[in-house]
Amino acid sequence: MQVQAPTLGHKAIACCGILVFLALICLPMIDNLCQVAPDVYLMENDPTPLPDSSMSQIFKSFNVLQRGYLEKTFGFRKLLVRLENILDIFWLRVSNQYQTVIKGKGDWLFLSQENNDLNVIQDYRSVRLFSQKQLNRWVDVYRDRQEWLSARGIRYLIVVAPNKHTVYPEFLPDQFNKVSPVSRTDQLVSALEAAGITVLDLRPTMDLVKRQALAYYRTDTHWTTFGAFAGYVQIMKRLGQWFPRFEPEIRGDYDIAIVPDLNGGLASMLALGDFFPESRVVFTPHFQRKAVETAEPHTVPPYFQPPVIMNTNDPSRPSVVVFRDSFAHELIPFLSEHFNKTTYVWPYPSTAREVRYFDKDLIEREKPAVVIDEFVERYFTEFPAKQTPPAAPAP
Repeated sequence: MQVQAPTLGHKAIACCGILVFLALICLPMIDNLCQVAPDVYLMENDPTPLPDSSMSQIFKSFNVLQRGYLEKTFGFRKLLVRLENILDIFWLRVSNQYQTVIKGKGDWLFLSQENNDLNVIQDYRSVRLFSQKQLNRWVDVYRDRQEWLSARGIRYLIVVAPNKHTVYPEFLPDQFNKVSPVSRTDQLVSALEAAGITVLDLRPTMDLVKRQALAYYRTDTHWTTFGAFAGYVQIMKRLGQWFPRFEPEIRGDYDIAIVPDLNGGLASMLALGDFFPESRVVFTPHFQRKAVETAEPHTVPPYFQPPVIMNTNDPSRPSVVVFRDSFAHELIPFLSEHFNKTTYVWPYPSTAREVRYFDKDLIEREKPAVVIDEFVERYFTEFPAKQTPPAAPAP
């Protein structure tokens, strides 16, 4: 059988294919040199910069490269991420729990695989529950904190802000059904309450809010100001059992505006903010706020962000230390009005290796009347870190 020699047209098509292929694989390098990629907003952590190129820094450079430096500095990467998410969400309509963000029903977005250790969808579905040993470990952690504070005359309150999945499960994709009617939050709250540890579970409060207003943003993982204000009211009512002046001071005289300028965090993590527009809820008080942010020297480690210090300069009021996460951001303007000094510190969340830092040195310095441990549900229910066995006694 005689094989026909390629025609001039075939050769031209092959050459064009080769040129297109070479152009495509060279585009990332061209972008790194000339910055020609279109501007795309993708919310993610910046890579650790490479150290100076020297023999003494070679191992550090290798570690930086190993931790995703090349992946995050790849030319046209943000555009490619955006195009992939457009393909997955709007064309293929795929959704699996191992994606960082999943699209729910309508225009609702949900956090899913937050990091290698934490899958929020599995947490919602109650795929893994605590063993009794794990519950006992957590109870011991919080009992030790409460007893340590009580010995110094300091009150202790744990505040749990629910996951968005818990408040709006009806907008999750149907395939993410609950495996068990009991959740880890149910287990841990019940165990702590049985041990006499003061816990404020805000799940019932958010269920009430959603019947009247939007409690959580559609395109973000956080509560709206409606949700945060309702959480603040419940916190002050609980603290009012110890400080009777607090509850009568709760004020509701705010102008409420819906401002169409929210860049939702979940939409930004997909680089699709323009596909998922949303409005922001703004509370403007009818009164002059007393609490003012003040600058005080504090080292950042082992905190995620620098502390926020708010002062009303009213020594007749108690002071408070708040161990917080991102959900406390909307609480700060409300809570701070009731205290002389409010110190907000943001430790890294608990992991399987380490329990969230509880800064006793800070508490000893500040001498607050109360300490608040605020968690979003998915951080509150992390499995406890393994206890380090005690060192063997010296011979």
